[in-house]
Formats: sequence, C-alpha cells, structure tokens
Amino acid sequence: MTAKQLESLLIDQALGELSDEASALLETYLANFPERIAEAERVRQAVGLTEAAVAVRPLVLEPEAEVVTLAFPRKEKFPAVMRIAAAVALLGFAVGAGFLAGNAGRGPEAPRGSVTESERSVAPSPWARYRVEADGRLAVLTTPDPNS
Repeated sequence: MTAKQLESLLIDQALGELSDEASALLETYLANFPERIAEAERVRQAVGLTEAAVAVRPLVLEPEAEVVTLAFPRKEKFPAVMRIAAAVALLGFAVGAGFLAGNAGRGPEAPRGSVTESERSVAPSPWARYRVEADGRLAVLTTPDPNS
C-alpha cells in the first residue's frame, strides 16, 4: 500500500466514511506492518488537530453576506492565430472538396466547353439566305447552305 493510499484510508476512517469491514482490514494491515504505525499516528494527529481547529473557529457565512470573487483572466485554449489558421485550412478544404465534387460528374468522354454538339452548324432561319460581302454589301444566297 502506498503512503497516499494509507493516508486516504486513515482520513476516511477518522471521518467515519469507512465501513466496519474496511476499518477492520486497515487495523489488520497496520498490525501486520508495524513500521507503518508511526506514519498512521502522524496522519491521525493531523486529522485530530484539524477537527479541533474547526471546532474552535467554525466557518459561518451569513446568508446576506456578500461574497467577493476575483476574476482572473482566462487563458484561451486556442490563440487567435491558431483560430485564423484553422479557419483558412477549413476554407481550403471546403474549396478543394467543392472542386473535386464538381469535376466528379465529368467523365473523360464528355467534350470540354460544350454541353451538347449539334449536327447542324447553322440554325435554320429566314436570314440564313443572306450574307455580308467583303465590301459591306448584303448578298442573297441562292443555295440553301450559306457556307457552300
């Protein structure tokens, strides 16, 4: 048994918090280890002195008495620099995840820059019959395909 354990058991015994069986075991332990009896007596004397001091001058608080508490500056768990670094890292992660999620749907077979490809390059309209010449004049096409 360590000195701390012995001290705790002796204090509990003095305050009446040990069961009868535990008190009997503690006394048996002290009987089997006589070198620890002096240590036990010092602890018992300290407990007795403490009881006497409390009995002479008990702590009495009146209900209407003001209790003053001192406010000590609280040490922050994360300094401001660490919070900013964490926010930047989180933002970078979110941007990267969004970029990867956006590119995940696009396969290698999909053409870049267009959603669909049309078989016709020119939309059919009444204006498809006209073309502007190099000198700026409007020319009428006789064939239906203006690119021919």
